[in-house]
Amino acid sequence: MTARKRIGAYDKQKAANKLFTQLKLHETTFDLFKGPNFQTWVKSVTKSYTKTPDAANAVIVSTIAARYGDEALARMLVAAKEASTTRRFATQLEEVQLANWLASKQTADDVFKLLKLDDEGVKLFKDPVFTTWVSYATKLDGNKSDALMFSVLKARYDDDVLANMFIVAKETRSTQKIAAKQETLLLAKWADDGKTADEAFKLLNLDTKTDDFLKSPALDSWESYVKLLGEDPFKLILATLTARYTDEGLARMLVVATKDHIPRYVVVGLEGALFNKWQDQEKSVESVFKLLNLNKAGDKILESPMLRIWASYVTKLDTKKPYEAMFSVLKTRYGDEVLTNMLIVAAKSGSTNYHVTRLEGVLLKTWVSDGKTADDIFKLLRLDKDGDQLFESPAFDMWVSYVTKLEGQNPDKLMLSVLKTHYKSGKLENMIIAAQNVPDTKTFAV
Repeated sequence: MTARKRIGAYDKQKAANKLFTQLKLHETTFDLFKGPNFQTWVKSVTKSYTKTPDAANAVIVSTIAARYGDEALARMLVAAKEASTTRRFATQLEEVQLANWLASKQTADDVFKLLKLDDEGVKLFKDPVFTTWVSYATKLDGNKSDALMFSVLKARYDDDVLANMFIVAKETRSTQKIAAKQETLLLAKWADDGKTADEAFKLLNLDTKTDDFLKSPALDSWESYVKLLGEDPFKLILATLTARYTDEGLARMLVVATKDHIPRYVVVGLEGALFNKWQDQEKSVESVFKLLNLNKAGDKILESPMLRIWASYVTKLDTKKPYEAMFSVLKTRYGDEVLTNMLIVAAKSGSTNYHVTRLEGVLLKTWVSDGKTADDIFKLLRLDKDGDQLFESPAFDMWVSYVTKLEGQNPDKLMLSVLKTHYKSGKLENMIIAAQNVPDTKTFAV
């Protein structure tokens, strides 16, 4: 730069400083960028640099920084970027500020201090200028900026503080991604330091004395670390819980877990670990039935929330025909008639509908295998005793399902022939007409 240009630049900077003071912008107590005098000043500076707009931005940044300091300027810029009217301009000025730090060889640690981020602790990621620091670290070392930032953070905070900081930050969408990367580096550090799963559990402030630890977001971090060690996290959790609960108690806890706001991945993981334990112990379909106290549920068994746990375990044992295995246990315990009535009642109530539907399907297949006719099942279900209430009987739907299974696409003809053997044509006709006026039976009657 020639002497004349240097003098010209000095004069322009001096003029900018003078106008800044005249407009009392150095005394502003509110958001500088929102003031009308600030817009006047910016227009004046920009006009002085019509051929070199970048130079105008440099003067604006240096003037504000000289009056308020880099940290205050950074906060002003972050706030200005939130408003659509000032976002573009504030972004340009931020680029100038970052370039100034690079030119003066500021380290990531230097800028961390300069932005007064030292005292933020767990709330670090929530500080508005944290993003400014991230941007600077990225400019310093784009490919390894995460490692650079982690080196600054680990020099300031203990591992347990860092862990909590990252967990809290992962819950906010804007900081979730960077916090997850920082946490990955922390977990890798723990692995290099030889920390055990138990030590990590304590560092994450997880407490097994109550079940609340199952709801803690820190559990997700611990799970990631245990997997990094090549261990099964849920097997370890199960071992801890087994000291306080019976297997039936654990299963009951899993049943109500979602209502207790325990994350689904935790429920699924613990359930899998529990099932693996039962398999290792060679527990049969029948033994788990008893373990879950389903043998004491009486005729309410199909309404029991424990039925889901039992069904899931049986499915793990016998992936091809789990409901056949369940049906066998239930049939042995209750007998055909009682089990059939239980399925009819449960189907009508709508509770445990999926399991009831599958078990009913096994029952129907059993009748087919036994060569039962449509009339046999009509009598077995005692539909021949229902008289005028036939179409309203809970068992009628099951009979319709069975006839449909026998006849496929055209069951109506077979059903009508069976009905005619039990009811005179006039009475049957009146029953069908009456059924057409009842929503629940209209579909069949029509």
